[in-house]
Amino acid sequence: MIETNTLLFFALVAFGAVVQTVTGFALGLIIIAGVTVLGIAEISFAAAVISFVALANVLVALRASRHHIDLEYVKWVAIGLVPFMLVGVIFLEFLGTQYYNFLKVLLGVVIICAGVMLMITPAAYEKESPKPIRTLCGMLGGVMAGLYSSGGPPLAYFMYRQPIELNTIRATLLAIFAISTLWRTFVVAVAGHIDSQVLITAATSIPIVIVATLVTGKFMYLIPDRLVRRLVFFLLMGTGVFLVVQ
Repeated sequence: MIETNTLLFFALVAFGAVVQTVTGFALGLIIIAGVTVLGIAEISFAAAVISFVALANVLVALRASRHHIDLEYVKWVAIGLVPFMLVGVIFLEFLGTQYYNFLKVLLGVVIICAGVMLMITPAAYEKESPKPIRTLCGMLGGVMAGLYSSGGPPLAYFMYRQPIELNTIRATLLAIFAISTLWRTFVVAVAGHIDSQVLITAATSIPIVIVATLVTGKFMYLIPDRLVRRLVFFLLMGTGVFLVVQ
């Protein structure tokens, strides 16, 4: 990436980290959507960098909330997420080389769905979802994480419908994202898709993520959650429609 594109990428990383800290997801989608629309890099390259960047965001955010993690949810979601992420990575490899335009259209559809989910405040179920449903949700999140390094939307929607404490939901989501990013990084590394450019871009992006996450977390009480959600909603919808119709 040339210098201008690098600066644009860093701006997307910072904005994505702020939004993820406030809303609980959307870091990967914001980065990959911006990268695709602006033509900064290939989807596979951006997804590889996002894996490192998202892991940094998650580890910083989890430092004070790890004791709220519900390990039962993490376990049953991971049972579906881990194998189906391989499916997503395989799809990315195939579509990226044979049907790249379709890959962008599919990304547009995913972004539109994520934008809608961002604006929905789901009512909690009366009872916690059974274990097979948790695993099914993990499968869907795994495919999306494999394709675009952005499995957050279905996982976040599912978790926020559970009748458990909000702190537990947020910490559990972060733990699931940690597993997702670690596993995806390992998979793409074994497949030979992590080159020096990915490592350099990730290494220079991580400090931006850490600073943005810490600053946003400290002043989050001053940031109107609804305003952020509306702003991101319009950005995601516009981006998604652009990718679908272009």
